[in-house]
Amino acid sequence: MQEATRFIDSGWRITIPKDMRELLGWTQDTLLCVHWDGFEISVKAQRPGCGDCPDVSRMGALGKIVIPHRVREEAMLYPGQILTLTLRGDQIIMSTGNEQVRCAACGSEADVLEVLPNVHLCKTCRAKVEAAAAKGLGS
Repeated sequence: MQEATRFIDSGWRITIPKDMRELLGWTQDTLLCVHWDGFEISVKAQRPGCGDCPDVSRMGALGKIVIPHRVREEAMLYPGQILTLTLRGDQIIMSTGNEQVRCAACGSEADVLEVLPNVHLCKTCRAKVEAAAAKGLGS
């Protein structure tokens, strides 16, 4: 089973490794169904007559695909996030690493620190909590 890690760029794109694209026969302009099942993102070539896939992305010249809006919202993805890509049959499975810790307030994985035992907050949420605490102390 082939595996690779890639990050989501600022344009919500992720690059599919060349060896995986070649094994699957995906080339520029290949239409891909991108699906979030609650645990992982599956990417597979759209089949003729396939009308049940609402999230479709087109393969770019350099193997980049845009992660559809609904998928990234439901999966709580963010630019810069690292995903593990695994070749499974005729599709690629994208998953977040198990070692990544999410913010308890917003779900972000960027700049997350443990502020209390088993309570993790990102930099933005920590700043909001600190501002709210300072405002509460001032009243």
